[in-house]
Amino acid sequence: MPRLQYPDLNAMHEKVRAALDALPAKLNIFRISALAERNFEPMMRLGGTILARQQLAGNLRELAILRVARLSKAEYEWVQHVPIAEMVGCTKEQIAALERDDADAACFDEKERAVLAFTDEVVQSVRPSDETLAALKKYCPDREVMELTIAIGFYMLMARIMVVSGIELDEPVGDKIVRASTDLA
Repeated sequence: MPRLQYPDLNAMHEKVRAALDALPAKLNIFRISALAERNFEPMMRLGGTILARQQLAGNLRELAILRVARLSKAEYEWVQHVPIAEMVGCTKEQIAALERDDADAACFDEKERAVLAFTDEVVQSVRPSDETLAALKKYCPDREVMELTIAIGFYMLMARIMVVSGIELDEPVGDKIVRASTDLA
């Protein structure tokens, strides 16, 4: 049972109801986020741009999101993003390694390890070390470093919404969301 009550859709502002109706899936994370009516539409647009319009490779983004989910103990985020990760090229071995919190596993190449180390430090310390940032910059230009930072921060926010509100798990519909995210962005 959720710790916060889902909003009464009939009592919501018309623009928020329309934004919820336009989403490709009626997920609990969207419903609970709509409690913050003035923040809801901008959050959905940002989430859409992260999923569909970043230069950062989708597999790197999803490795970071799965790592955020594990570090944040956000099962909902994990469940929703595993299918997305598979869709963008993450392997079952990589996903299993992250599930057991082994970000240094042999299934990750140096670039992926740099992304995961950066993610760990941003989540745990906010400011990554100069060495970790330099390792990432060997593979990612500054634009991708910033996009990765934004993705990490956004999914930390979403994880906190999920955990604080205690929403129930939904069936994963990641591929549907990603395909439609171009329209949300």
